[in-house]
Parts: sequence; C-alpha cells; structure tokens
Amino acid sequence: MTQGRKDNLTCGVLNQLRTVSLMQRKSSILGVVTLLIATLVFSAGIVAAHEVGVESTEYYGPSGGLFYKDPDYGFIVLMNLENSIEDAAGFCNKLGDDGWSKEFNEDDYSAYEEHFKQASLGGIDSSWIDAVDFAYYAGHGLPTGFYFNNNHDDKKLRCRDNHHDAEWGNTDLEWIALHCCEILSDNNTHGEWYERWAFDVFKGLHQIQGFCTVAMDVHNMGSTFADYMIDLEYTIRESWREAAEDTQPSGIVVAILGVSDSGYNTWNDHLWGHGSVASDKSDPSNFYRVMYTV
Repeated sequence: MTQGRKDNLTCGVLNQLRTVSLMQRKSSILGVVTLLIATLVFSAGIVAAHEVGVESTEYYGPSGGLFYKDPDYGFIVLMNLENSIEDAAGFCNKLGDDGWSKEFNEDDYSAYEEHFKQASLGGIDSSWIDAVDFAYYAGHGLPTGFYFNNNHDDKKLRCRDNHHDAEWGNTDLEWIALHCCEILSDNNTHGEWYERWAFDVFKGLHQIQGFCTVAMDVHNMGSTFADYMIDLEYTIRESWREAAEDTQPSGIVVAILGVSDSGYNTWNDHLWGHGSVASDKSDPSNFYRVMYTV
C-alpha cells in the first residue's frame, strides 16, 4: 500500500459532489450544491466486538459464466471471476485483526441474495448483512443490482426507482462496500442513483461505497481499503478512494453515497476506534454522492 493523499473538497481527484433532498426527489430536480460539513459525531474510542460480514461470488457457471435473464436488462452474460473470494476475505481478515468479530464469510453457493434482502420481500437480512456493522460484497453488478449464482431466493439483489430489495440499517448496518460494476452510476431508465440506492434503502445506514464505471476484478481492493481505514486512520470515504487509486486502472470511477441531512452527515465517518462516527439516522431526507476518477 502506498501513502495516499488526504484531499479536501478542492482536490483535483474530486470530480463531482452531488446532493439530493426529499423535495428535489419529488420534483425530479437534481441540484449540485455546496455540502456543509456539519456532522453530528461522537468521539469513538476503541470499542470491542463490532461485527464484520462479507460475501462474494466468483463462479457463475460451468461454461465460463451464466446466461441470465435480468428483469431490468433482458439477457446478459455473467462471466466467471477470479479474485472476488480473496478480495472479500482480505477485507474481513483485516478488520478481524483490528479486533472486529468476523461473523461470516460466505462465497459462491453459500452467498445468498436473501442475506441482503428485507424481510417484507422474503429476505433474512436482519440475521445477516443488517446484523453486522460493516459488510462487503464482491461480484458482478449493474446499476440496478448485484448478482449471485443460486436461487436463495433469486440471483439478483435488485434496487430501482420503484422497487427496493434492500432496506439497510434498521437493525445494525452502518456501512456496506460493493466491489461491483456500475452500482452507483447515473441511469435514467431505471432511476437516478438516489432513487435506486438512497431513498427507501437507508434506514440507519451511513454510507455505500461502490463504482460508477466498471470495476476490475482484483484480489486486494478490500484489504487495501481496510489498511487505509485502520493503519492510516483515513475516513471511510478517503479510504475507498485511495484503495481504488492503488488497485484499479486509470479511468475507473468510484463513488460514495451517504447521508447529509441538515446539521448531520456521514462525510467524515471513520472506522470504529479510528476517529469520529456519525450517529444513526433512521429516516434521512438528504443524500450526497461523491465520485473520484482514478
């Protein structure tokens, strides 16, 4: 890992900072505004027994991949990957070395879509993803969701303008990193980023880390991300950017989506024990998405 830069809002790496409010969502107007860093935080000392859980999908089919009828895009091909399992495990192990409880590390046929899905739609997220503080998933993705290789209970965790499988944070989850292609990109056909992954998804969740463009299948994005949060005590936002700088090729665009209500936001969240952390907010009405080009 190389020593990274702790840039502020004026740094050249920062491409766009976009925020959206509930009123803007209703009128379908997306404004670019100045983010006021007025975070409600508390000082986080070393706290034992915070939980991490990771899942990954590497093997999608016996002929090099899976030919899949996606409910949003029609037939697509999900090629087999090579590094997702190692990538997710690296993140889990680094946090475990920092004193976190490693609750689960599920991969391939034991990684289930229902682990991420809300109970009202048949999921069991409250016993899995929403039962830990930090979650990580590595596998294929597109703007409306990410993919698995089995039918527990289907192959896609789906979020779009009028349908949300995910409802995160109402049990425990603060942060989730998705090493998947295009999850946080603009996509007018199936809803803007805030319609797909912000409103109706954040129920106590602080941030989603993801990609606006394709993401390369690398083995060390997760461990590098954890190194910056733990060893250098960067914010979670900065750490995701720096991990991409170290592990992804030029031109890749990463993004962080978070809450920015009046007098409150998660912009400066750190890993527990390594700096300030915002309190939980169960029904946020304003969100930011910041994007960085590698």
